[in-house]
Amino acid sequence: MSRHAGYASKWKGYYLEDCECSLCLYYQSKKLGCKLDKCCCGEEKREAAASGRINRQKGAMQWDG
Repeated sequence: MSRHAGYASKWKGYYLEDCECSLCLYYQSKKLGCKLDKCCCGEEKREAAASGRINRQKGAMQWDG
């Protein structure tokens, strides 16, 4: 039996705050916007919104995508 046999992953997914455009690799600035035509984090944003994972300490972020 391995040393980490009883370890269970605590990963539950992204928060909406983790998917902000300003944190994205392809986001240039407010003026120029994103380099991509389609958001590369769209699926993660939908999963976070569906699961209701909002970091209450930072406040609620709305996403309508």
